[in-house]
Amino acid sequence: MLRFFFWSLLVLNAALLAFNLGYLGTWEMDTHEPQRMTKQLQSDQLQLISASLAMAPSEVPAEKKNDIVACLEIGNFPQTDAPKVEEKLKTLALGDRQSRINVADVATNMVFIPSQGSKEGAEKKAGELRRLGITDFFIVQDQSNLRFGISLGVFKTEEAAKAHLANLNNKGVHSARIGPRTITTNKFAYQLRALNADEKSRFDVIKLDFAGQEVRNCQATPYSRN
Repeated sequence: MLRFFFWSLLVLNAALLAFNLGYLGTWEMDTHEPQRMTKQLQSDQLQLISASLAMAPSEVPAEKKNDIVACLEIGNFPQTDAPKVEEKLKTLALGDRQSRINVADVATNMVFIPSQGSKEGAEKKAGELRRLGITDFFIVQDQSNLRFGISLGVFKTEEAAKAHLANLNNKGVHSARIGPRTITTNKFAYQLRALNADEKSRFDVIKLDFAGQEVRNCQATPYSRN
């Protein structure tokens, strides 16, 4: 009997020694989390997140796309530009979030050639302008002291008027000058309300076709809408 126990213990010890030395392979019996984590590839880059955060990547882009980011106005356009402007803006499909606004465009700085004393004198001066390649002008025929003078443009700011006068001087027009004269022109603008991020991005592309027009935030002042 003692001999049996002796050999049994010997075999058991030999088996344990072989297992510890790896001769019998490895047994993946332990499934506790810390031990499993040590066996993961790049486990140091793993982060535990909540279920709500796990859903966030698919929800955030949609939320940003629908967020209201702007209320804008673009203008002021002359009445003849309406078809071209509306053709561009209709691609935004804003529906009742888009409206046309009538505005009074006031300019107070005129570039002009003084009165020539008569219609004939004004027409002679107009011929000289055409020979210099200048066609954007008109003969003043009201009852003011500019009657039979020639208007070469009316501008909102003195700086713009001075720039135009300098350009005329370079073309050979030396009798023109700048003076005060208020001209009110009926023009229009478009108001685009409650734009989301996607619509604002598409509008930024459209406005490149109207680089000379002012783009501004919507104002609280009421306008006349068409």
